[in-house]
Amino acid sequence: MKRRLLGAIVGLLAIAALAVAVVGTAGARSGAEKPILIGISAAKTGALAPYDLQPGQAFQMRIDEINKAGGVLGRKINVEWIDTKSDKGLAATNAQELIGKGAVAILATCDFDYSAPAIFAAKDKKIPGLALCASSPKVATPAIVGDYGGSMGEGSDTEGVTMAEWAKKAHPSWKRAYVLKDTSLEYSKATADYFVARWKELGGTISGEDSFVSGPSLDISSQVTRLRGKVKQTDVIFDGSWLPGGATAVRQIRDAGIILPIMGNNSLDGTLLTQVAGKISNYYAMGSVCIPSYCTGERNLGVTKFFNAFKKKYGVAITSSYPARGYDLASALVAAIKTAGSTDGPKIASALFSGKPFMTLSGKVAFTAKCHRPQPASHVVEQYTNGKAKVLQRWFVKKIPDIGDGSTCSGVAPVFK
Repeated sequence: MKRRLLGAIVGLLAIAALAVAVVGTAGARSGAEKPILIGISAAKTGALAPYDLQPGQAFQMRIDEINKAGGVLGRKINVEWIDTKSDKGLAATNAQELIGKGAVAILATCDFDYSAPAIFAAKDKKIPGLALCASSPKVATPAIVGDYGGSMGEGSDTEGVTMAEWAKKAHPSWKRAYVLKDTSLEYSKATADYFVARWKELGGTISGEDSFVSGPSLDISSQVTRLRGKVKQTDVIFDGSWLPGGATAVRQIRDAGIILPIMGNNSLDGTLLTQVAGKISNYYAMGSVCIPSYCTGERNLGVTKFFNAFKKKYGVAITSSYPARGYDLASALVAAIKTAGSTDGPKIASALFSGKPFMTLSGKVAFTAKCHRPQPASHVVEQYTNGKAKVLQRWFVKKIPDIGDGSTCSGVAPVFK
């Protein structure tokens, strides 16, 4: 009897242990299947919305595609977006709230000045803080944004360099450039500074330089008057600005009867450009890709598919090339999570900035530990005629000069095979 009783007790203990193990396994499995949260602290409204809204939507669209294919690490991905309303003060507050909810990465505004507070909030918690498409070299410099910060933007330095390199190659008769610099953002200042540096390296001269500060009621009549006095000593104008201010400057230059060729950066492109500047001609801009709503001349089936899918999902057409950066950032971030095999912040950052190449809509690129943005940079150079853009060629940056700003992205452009 004692033996049977002891055996029964042992059996019951074994069953209980098995039940605990099963419950524990189920709990672990349940925890493993909990969705991964990625937070966005960027602008849906306000002055930065033309830059943030569609890239953020494109990020979400790509995440939806990834979830449909099974997600990553056996888990779905949730995206939560809190609108900064283009208010720098809300950038960090939003990021902290999202991190408190368990976000494994924070995405921020397409400008360094406005994204930095969110990026730094993420850095404090040792998780990736990535701008959707900010381009100031500062956002890609580890000494500034730390081991966890970066951006999908290809760099305002590379934008200025692209126009300098392309113009010297395509138009050797353009020897003298007049430069307008919008000092309202780090982005716009950098495009002008790097254009000047590379233009001089390539043998060009600067016929004059002037500056302005973008605002709701921009008036550059005094700058246009000074430019008019240099027209005979100038072959081309470079406008280092952003929308809508830079487009207002272009319109005022043309309204003054100055017909010299004007070159702009990546920001001075797209449908908002022509809404403000009008049906401009003899104007050159650039984009990461050619968007079918306003641009022709680059055959890219991936971009066409992306463009059509976005319009179907959101009911509106893409208005600039920036949304492609948001779409590609989703691919890059999920690939890093997969490579890391974890949602641990340091592991994700290590995988993302490892130099491992990945595919984007514009080709193969990689982030590196030295430069936290896609490399090598390439842009499609577009010519506007009667308000319509046509790609002349895709330009790969050859060299980024060192202008003493501490950027670690300078030097000869890397090549990834």
